[in-house]
This record gives sequence, structure tokens and C-alpha cells, in this order.
Amino acid sequence: MPDSRRGAADVVVLDASVLTMDPESPHAAALAITGGTITHVGGRDEVSELIGPGTDVIEAGGRVACPGFVDIHTHTDLDLFRDPAHLLFKNYLMQGITTVLAGNCGMAEMAPGELLARLDAHPPAVNFGTLAGHGYVRDACGIPAGLEELSDAQIEAMRAVLAKAMADGAFGMSTGLEYIPGLSSRTAELIACATVVAEHGGFYASHMRSEGDHLLAAVEEGIRIGRDSGARVQLSHLKTDGACNWWKTDAVIGAIEAARADGIDVAGDQYPYRFFGWNPSIFIPGEHLAAGRPALVGTYLRDPARRRLIKDGIVDRITRYHGGDGELVVIFDWTDGAGQRWQGATLAAILTARGLTPAPDALAELILEMLPDERADAVMGSDLSTSDEAVRRYLSLPYLAVCTDGFNQPWLAPCHPRSYGAFPKVLGEYVRDKGALPLETALMKMTSLPASLMGLADRGVLRAGMRADVVVFDAETVGERATFGTPAAPAGIDFVLVNGMVVVDRRAGGDGFRLEGGSPRGGPGMVLRRPV
Repeated sequence: MPDSRRGAADVVVLDASVLTMDPESPHAAALAITGGTITHVGGRDEVSELIGPGTDVIEAGGRVACPGFVDIHTHTDLDLFRDPAHLLFKNYLMQGITTVLAGNCGMAEMAPGELLARLDAHPPAVNFGTLAGHGYVRDACGIPAGLEELSDAQIEAMRAVLAKAMADGAFGMSTGLEYIPGLSSRTAELIACATVVAEHGGFYASHMRSEGDHLLAAVEEGIRIGRDSGARVQLSHLKTDGACNWWKTDAVIGAIEAARADGIDVAGDQYPYRFFGWNPSIFIPGEHLAAGRPALVGTYLRDPARRRLIKDGIVDRITRYHGGDGELVVIFDWTDGAGQRWQGATLAAILTARGLTPAPDALAELILEMLPDERADAVMGSDLSTSDEAVRRYLSLPYLAVCTDGFNQPWLAPCHPRSYGAFPKVLGEYVRDKGALPLETALMKMTSLPASLMGLADRGVLRAGMRADVVVFDAETVGERATFGTPAAPAGIDFVLVNGMVVVDRRAGGDGFRLEGGSPRGGPGMVLRRPV
């Protein structure tokens, strides 16, 4: 029983189906929070003793209460300071995400230490940690984009930058091996860098070299990097890309599980969608990308023979991955040379509007037309990547966490709905509607598992002494409502607390979002640094 002499709780949640994620005490009916910390988890009567005049009482009415969701794979750092509203993380909090890890896929706009220091001065609304992007590390050392064979001095310079990033609190290093400059890096370079990460207790997260044609080799490379460096390996947004490659799913799982059985710590993450995000360069064969975008656009595409090779590669991908169907590839926002703006349009629709037949050759020409306009925030789109069966197979793996792979651009349209509803989509579609996995298993993959993979000892479980990140949701109604054309908050997420502060509360109607921009005190989130 709690001791009422300790004083009233700040917040209590009553009449809930509390799924604690604590193996020693997995179920409860109520919980109490004081000073941003869970103080008691138990029955309604005992927690009711902690209600005082100032206690915020949340009557859950049988809804599920669980730890706040932990998103181990985001790109929320890339646009974090462009708008004060981005520090509110509204599209994350509305789906129950209370902790994010940024700096994924090798991408970063600044050093981890600088990023975290800026957030110390302006705290975010979620708990925020970051990885060190391999692309940033290369750029910081002045290494040319297309350089493959690095000198010992260049490798040591990268290791020094990484050591500083790890000392400043980065959780590890990420790579984007399908992107510039990651695709030019050799395995030995990555092992040398990952060794530094391992020495500091961090992990190696990788957007692998291939998610389709060379997926098996890419997985084996990730495993080798873990074996030779000693770093834990996180395979990012694991999928099997392209209809011609869907058969590889079981082989990928087999390789991972063989490595785990051999003592190599390999895990991963996944967003629950068949469609993935892209920019036009993702269609370009890697050998034409390595020297960088200026060389691609300014030199290669002006050489008729080289352009023909590049176009043939695009035609091959569209034909094998999508059966030549331009309806399966959507662009979010692009203005063509004639000033026509296309938003949320398929490649086939654009060609049809121009009076052209959307055959693979014409689709490839359209992608080449878009390339010069590609930027970090422009022309992005989505194309059909994987099968629903592959999504289910990966989702069933106990060592794969749910993620968004999302961006912090509140209510930007068109958009990939993963930024607005990935976690509720799992709960609504894959748990309730399809019965692909039990509710508690899904929640484990959103809470205690990713917290453990990050090394967070005080989150991901509802237990006395843990930080009070909490989500209360209706298991009967929870689900994604966003589409590619229209962002929207999910259904069924009724209460969200970050470090004990109620940030989403649907009792008063409306969207329930309680935070406002411009607060001099900042948000309730904490800046997270790698635990030592």
C-alpha cells in the first residue's frame, strides 16, 4: 500500500488496463505520478489514497495505459530549428511518441554536441537523443563524396570526430549506404568507425547498401561490421524492396537469427507500411551517384552515353520492382520547368496529363527531369516497396522495434503518413484488425524494447522510480487516420504524458494538444545523452 503521508500525487490514472512492460508485475489498474516520476503502480483503491486537492485525476474508463512510445528511428533533427513549432513535436506526441532518436541514415546538419547544446537552451516537448551521422563525419573531415579508398590519416580523422560526438552524448553512429557519401564508403572504413562507437558503449545503425537486389549481401555486411567492431548493430527500417525481391524475406531473417545465435548483437526497426519514402536519386544506380549530385546533374546527364546507361537503370528498376506501373510511385511536391506544380500526383498521372503514355521509358524520363530539383525538402515522394506479408514477417520478430522513419514537419501535405500514424497503425491494423501479433507484444516493440536498444534504463517500463512517460489509448478505436494527401492525428490516443506533464488530453474535445509554441521554459522533454 502507498503511504499517504508522502503527500498527494501530481497525476493519477485510474480504472485503466495498465500494461507495465515490467515482467515482474505486468498488469495493474492504476498509477500515480509525482515530480515527473512514477511513484506507484497498483490497484485503484491504493492509488486513490494519493489524490489531493491539486491532483489531476485521469479516469481511464478501461482504456489501456502503457509507457510512452520510443521511436528509435527518426529524422526529426533535419528541420528542428526551422520553425519554433517543430520543437513541439505535435505529430509525434499525438501518436503517443514521447522519446525520439534522431540522426539516422547517416544524415545530420550539425555535430551532435552542438545539436544537444541548442536543445539544452530550448528544451523540446519530447525526450530527444541523437546518433552521429556518418555523412556528417565524412564531410567534417573534408573527404570528397566519391572517394572510396581512404588514407590512414583520413580514417583517424573520422575516428577523432566520432570520439568527440560520442563524448558529447551521441548514442552511436548511423550510416546511409544508399546515399551520398555513404555509398562510397568501404566496409573497412565502417568497421574502423564502428569500433570507436563500440568503445564508447554505443551502437551502429545502418540504412544498408541495398534493400532490394543486394539485400542479402547488405545484411551480411552489417553483421560483419558488428562482428569485427564489437558494436551492437541496428538494421534500419528493415524491409524487402521490390516485387522481384520479396522472396528474400525469409533468407534475411535467417541470416539475422544465425548471427544472433553466434553471439552478434543484431536488432532492427521497421515502419508498418508497404510504401517507403524516396527522392528521385533513389532510382539512380549507385555507380552513377558516388561522385555526388553536382557530377550527376552537371556532367553525367549531359553525356548522351552516360545518360542512356542511367536511364536504362531506372527503366530496369521500375520494370522489375513495380511491373512498370507508374501508379505505384507518388511525388509529394514538385514544380516542373513549365511552372506546373504537382502535389500528391503519381508519375503515371503526370504523364497522362501531358498527353503521354506512362510506359517505363517515359517514367524514367520524368524521373530524370526531376533530378535537378531534388533537395532535402523537395520532390520527396513514395513508391510501393514491400509486401504486406513481409511487413508482417518482420513485425513478428521480437528484436525489431516499431519506428516512424519520420520527419518533424507538423501537418505538412502531401506527406508520408508514417510521420503521423505509424504507431497507431500497428495497434489498429496489425493488432486489432489483422491479428498479426498480440497487443502486449506490439507495445513491447514500441516501449521497453527500443528503450533497451538505446540503453535507456529509466524509460520504457511503468514502475516506481521510472520517468513518467505514459500513453492512455482506446484499443477499440486506436488507428491511423493520415493519408498521403492529408495529414491527420490518429484516433484513439486520448492522453499522453511526458515526464509527468499531460501534453495530450482529449477530455476537453478538439485535438487535445495542450502545448503552445514560444514558451521561454521550453517543452517538458529531456535532452538525452548516451548513458555511461
